[in-house]
Amino acid sequence: MSKILVWETLSKIGGGQEMTLKVADILGATHTLHFLIPEEGELSNELKKRNIDYTLMGDQTMPKGQKGFKGLLKFIHLTVLAVIKGRKAVKSVKPDVLYAPGPAALVWSAMCAKRDTKVVWHMHHIFQSGATLKLLNIFSASKCVKKIISVSDYVGQQINNKKAESKKITVYNPVKAIAKDIARKNLCDEYSTLDKNLKIAQIGFITPTKRQNISIEVLERLKSTGVDASLAIIGSVRDGEQWYKEMLCEKIKAYELSQNVVFTGYRDDVMQIISTFDVVFVPSVEGFSLVAAQAILEGVPVLCVDNSGCTEIITNTSCGMIYSPDSRIDVIADTMLKTAEIDVKTMKKKHPNFILSECSDENFTRKMCDIFTF
Repeated sequence: MSKILVWETLSKIGGGQEMTLKVADILGATHTLHFLIPEEGELSNELKKRNIDYTLMGDQTMPKGQKGFKGLLKFIHLTVLAVIKGRKAVKSVKPDVLYAPGPAALVWSAMCAKRDTKVVWHMHHIFQSGATLKLLNIFSASKCVKKIISVSDYVGQQINNKKAESKKITVYNPVKAIAKDIARKNLCDEYSTLDKNLKIAQIGFITPTKRQNISIEVLERLKSTGVDASLAIIGSVRDGEQWYKEMLCEKIKAYELSQNVVFTGYRDDVMQIISTFDVVFVPSVEGFSLVAAQAILEGVPVLCVDNSGCTEIITNTSCGMIYSPDSRIDVIADTMLKTAEIDVKTMKKKHPNFILSECSDENFTRKMCDIFTF
């Protein structure tokens, strides 16, 4: 039995934290776990339910949009604090393995590991910063970094250091169909505004990186060409980014789309309501889109941008379409209409292996158990 120290840099639960908790559930049966987390909150509540010990590390998030010299100073400041606290935690917990599923914790874990500590990275993100990628590639060659898990081949390609090539493994996030005894819900019963001929959903935190503004612009284009369409924006607003939702609301008002758009807030029943829609739209750059995989399981086609790991879901299932990030809004809107015509049930019969095998709970569990067997 190994002792595993898990370094999470967010206290709220999003898709990444849900995957970390899933890994914890898998490994908890055969290993002892201890978490490093910023503060009390949603994640600590889940850890308490699982009787998993944790240490509070303080805020470890970079301010959004801060670049240049000020951004560099902030990163250095956070890194110094993280390394001091991280090394103290490693000395106290004495882990056999340091598991880093958060983007900032990747480099920090390599800096904090003792000589006999094995480091496992779990990469979920597409990194936009060239400096960040350089750092990751430098530290990926560290002797302490034993394995580098990527949620898609696209994510894994960011590590191009030849010394790290043998450490890389792609493990797709698992998706599971809802139980047969759980009824689906039609979200139109709650929001009559959504009851249009073309129902579109975008699911995820409301934040600039998710690009809900693109969804609204596409909807405006569809409406201007006579398409009776609606859009459900499903998800909560990230802390400190209420301004972005206000900007989206202003855009909706300017486009006269108030009777076509609904903000539902966070939903814990996404799998039950997703069959309401004709298309699930993923305009953001994702390492792997769990929402896209869930939509396909429920028979809903997906439209996504082609510079992300989501494209692997589409190319391996044919259950959606892809557009270029340089595409004009009218081109994306036309592609949206074509996406809605795809018969997912037929495609799933032709290409069943990716979702049912590669993205299965069983495959994920087996690979994770193998990775943490040293």
